[in-house]
Amino acid sequence: MSLGAVLDVAIGLVFTYLLLGILASGVQELFAGFSKLRGRTLRKGVAQLLSGSDDGKPATALFDRVFGHALITDLEPSRLPSYIPARHFALALVEALKDGSQAPLFSQVECSIARLPPGSARQSLTALVTRAGGDLDSLHKSIETWFDDSMDRLSGAYKRFSQYFTLGFGLIVAIAFNVDTLHLTRALWTDPGARAAAVAAAQRYAETHQGAGDAQAQVEAARQQLEAFPVPVGWTDPKAGTAGEPPRSFGVLFVERVFAADGSGLWLLIGWLITALCVSLGAPFWFDALENLLQLRNSGPKPVRATS
Repeated sequence: MSLGAVLDVAIGLVFTYLLLGILASGVQELFAGFSKLRGRTLRKGVAQLLSGSDDGKPATALFDRVFGHALITDLEPSRLPSYIPARHFALALVEALKDGSQAPLFSQVECSIARLPPGSARQSLTALVTRAGGDLDSLHKSIETWFDDSMDRLSGAYKRFSQYFTLGFGLIVAIAFNVDTLHLTRALWTDPGARAAAVAAAQRYAETHQGAGDAQAQVEAARQQLEAFPVPVGWTDPKAGTAGEPPRSFGVLFVERVFAADGSGLWLLIGWLITALCVSLGAPFWFDALENLLQLRNSGPKPVRATS
């Protein structure tokens, strides 16, 4: 086999992972929107940031004043905000720490922090006030940096959840549609017609879907591509039609394939796991990989120098 055939097999596999990744991203977005996951995660993160303990009970007064401030609630009045600008958070926090006295604002904030119940909020804010050295602008900037750093850690936790979700979804889809990477690779390698059709479909998709646009439209396009996929995916009953037997159910085919006497079920499980791990890398990763492979394929072999 030539290098071109190897590239075509890789393009077919990458295109498969891209389509499954788009479906996984779409389902995750639907789940996150329905469950208000981003807003609830942000609310929990800010609550931990401003946490304290009053006689062994969680102290939420500071969090309630900050999260209920107009600078925060007006971002998305009808629901929990999924993002808070650091500048708005700093302004809302300083406003919440004012004690209404005639003292300078910095002194009011400093005294309010000293009266906070023990906890991470008082400890962190005390360090920030000490560092500001009486400069209110410096305190604002320190609070913004503190908030941004905390949100970066929160984003990391959300990204890990997204990857676990995509991994689980990828495994479910791999089983439901019988997308076995090992079988798919073998089919692309041994069938030039299927290989050429997969590459053509990938090229058309890359030309018409430039990694942007409405997410729902991309999910629908990915679903249609999978239904018309030119390589063998899905469950087929080899005994259907023989002696007038109707196609057997998914459950029967699943048990027969996984617990096959020849031990091929182990390789089937490995193929599904490989598919799930690849899908967990995400659609953007596979879209970039597909574009790079198509560019490499279309560039052709390097011409031989005349002096060679």
